Amino acid sequence: MANEIATTTARIINKLYGNGEPDKAVLASLRAADTIDSRRAQTVWPVMFSEMSEKDISNDPTGRPTYAETAIYAALRCYAIHQQAVEESVYAQSFSKDKTKNPEGVTFFNALAGLRTNDETRVALDRRVQALLASRNLANTVKSITQLTRILKSSNRELKVDYARLAQDLFLFETSFEMANRICLKWGQQYYWQPSKEASNSEDKN
Repeated sequence: MANEIATTTARIINKLYGNGEPDKAVLASLRAADTIDSRRAQTVWPVMFSEMSEKDISNDPTGRPTYAETAIYAALRCYAIHQQAVEESVYAQSFSKDKTKNPEGVTFFNALAGLRTNDETRVALDRRVQALLASRNLANTVKSITQLTRILKSSNRELKVDYARLAQDLFLFETSFEMANRICLKWGQQYYWQPSKEASNSEDKN
């Protein structure tokens, strides 16, 4: 199920990017609307729902969004924020089926980890990420990730991030408290891990 969320999100992102002719109206709506049930998000619905499985779309009498809808929308919004005023797509998978090739993209928190090399911004960035990792409230988590997306964009507009994998993580985060703990652990691993000095020195010699 979680892999299906990533696959669906990737399909929607590619549709929004349109082979270099992005759907600017929908991307603008994504940036303007905080949540999927916002009136300003209505422009997004046709593109998003047409690519989703029927089981992932809400049939709640009150219209309450499903975990899938919430997670996919949040990831799409982050993508739209990052994609603004950038010609090349800022999305790419963080894994490669071909083991001989490096993946073109990185996970969201691996991307943030790259900003920790800057001593001037590390303390403030760590503080934001630590607050995010301590939260088990989805709305607060999404808000923090959205803010971090803006920081990421301002630091490196050409970086390609796996926003489909982010949607998958957010979906799992919602499913249970235990799963939220595991996802936050994974995010922490991605953010705090740094290549060993030995490996870096070896690469420099090569």
